Amino acid sequence: MNTCTVSIAKRLLVVSMACVVVWEIATAKDKSAELFREFLIKLSGRQMKHNVSHTNPALLAGLWVYLSMQEVLQTYSPSELELMHSMAKEFLP
Repeated sequence: MNTCTVSIAKRLLVVSMACVVVWEIATAKDKSAELFREFLIKLSGRQMKHNVSHTNPALLAGLWVYLSMQEVLQTYSPSELELMHSMAKEFLP
C-alpha cells in the first residue's frame, strides 16, 4: 500500500469510530445520555426542529467541540486560560 492509501484508511477509521460513538450516544436510553445529548446539541450551536431532540450530525458537531474543549483544558492552566480570555476581550465586542 502506498502512503496516500494508508492516510485515507486512517482517516476513514477515525471517522468510523466517531460515527459509532455518536450512534451510541444517540441510541442510549438512560437519563445521563439524554443530558449529555442536550449538552452536545448546545455545544454544536445547531437549532432543532420542533419535537426533534437531536440529530446525529448535530451530535457529531457537538462532540467535536467537546473534544476540542477537553484538549484546551488539559493543555492550558487556569491562569493561562484567564490570560487568553483577557486577550480575547481586546478583539471581541
